[in-house]
Amino acid sequence: MPSLVRAVTQLALRRATEFTIPEETLQGTLTATPVLIRDPERLALLEAAVKEVLTEGAPLPAAVRSSALPVLGNIAEAVVETLLADHGWQPVYDDSQGFSSGSGVDLLMLDPTLSRLVAIEVKSTIQQGRWPRLARGPSKQLTPHWLDGPRNTGMAEWGVPSASVYLMVAQVHLRRRRWRCCLAGDPMAPQPVTEEQQLDDLDWLAAIST
Repeated sequence: MPSLVRAVTQLALRRATEFTIPEETLQGTLTATPVLIRDPERLALLEAAVKEVLTEGAPLPAAVRSSALPVLGNIAEAVVETLLADHGWQPVYDDSQGFSSGSGVDLLMLDPTLSRLVAIEVKSTIQQGRWPRLARGPSKQLTPHWLDGPRNTGMAEWGVPSASVYLMVAQVHLRRRRWRCCLAGDPMAPQPVTEEQQLDDLDWLAAIST
């Protein structure tokens, strides 16, 4: 099942429209809130390197590459959260530490009607010429088993089962300032988002999922 979920999700993402990330949105996500960070000095150094990559086109220094990738992931999550908030979505759970880590969902948000909870997985890259990949191998990511797992902090914290949430997978290309996504009521039937207006009202998705 994990391989099938990955395959249908990848197909839906390929069919999704690429939307532009406004420059002001990206700039507003490049620095985490200092009071929420366990190691602000270390993060400040990494954020400086990341900012050079994203605003000046500099290569990511090899010495900080492995440490900077979680920072890039956190920026991508903040970008998606901000873009969805612009459509009226409300955040319920996110990672405020400045580092994207862990094995659970990246975000939990309520849709604009505040009646549907959406678990959001964000994939990001700065590599030219490709979109970020979904998890491969034995990973159960995006499956109900994964959503309901004890290591899925956001889901466990709010006590919601996989059957009670919709699922979004978003791909973010930070260098190109582009993103795309798909939504699902059933992980085996994700739907590409082809118009931004689809994010304003999920009735279309609910109709497909029933």
